[in-house]
Amino acid sequence: MNRENSRNGNGAGTGTGANEPLSDVDESILAAVRRLWETADPMPAGLIEQIRFALDLDTSLDLEVSRMVETQELAAARTDELTRLVTFQSDSLSIMITIEPRVDGTARIDGWLTPAACHEIELRCPATPITTSSDDAGRFSLDSVPTGIVQLIVHLSGNSRRIITPTMEI
Repeated sequence: MNRENSRNGNGAGTGTGANEPLSDVDESILAAVRRLWETADPMPAGLIEQIRFALDLDTSLDLEVSRMVETQELAAARTDELTRLVTFQSDSLSIMITIEPRVDGTARIDGWLTPAACHEIELRCPATPITTSSDDAGRFSLDSVPTGIVQLIVHLSGNSRRIITPTMEI
């Protein structure tokens, strides 16, 4: 059936078919639905920044992605601030870190690698990467870490393999 017949013969001449352009009424309904969802379930703050940060990773690297397996809030022993304990697990390495907020708006990260070994540790953050090394017991620390989104990358000694954590908020 051609377009002229459909408009005149079966009452479908209202321009509401799937292949027809949107009408002003359609646009109005869609705008109302958008406002509804923006109110009921707004986009999380910083989502665009997190996506750009994640996409900026060099995909030519030999990466093993770890997964977050545990997050706890612990009361610090000598202060009223909280220290976060976060554990990441991959097939070849476990990374456990504590994140302690500082009064100057930065944080201190103390970490432990299992199995323990000396590896280069890189903290990816939007400003500039921060690097350190773990000792032979697998311990490492990073001080004055800026708040915001970060990722840890462990550069395994003796090969080009890297272990990367999911993005997290400091």
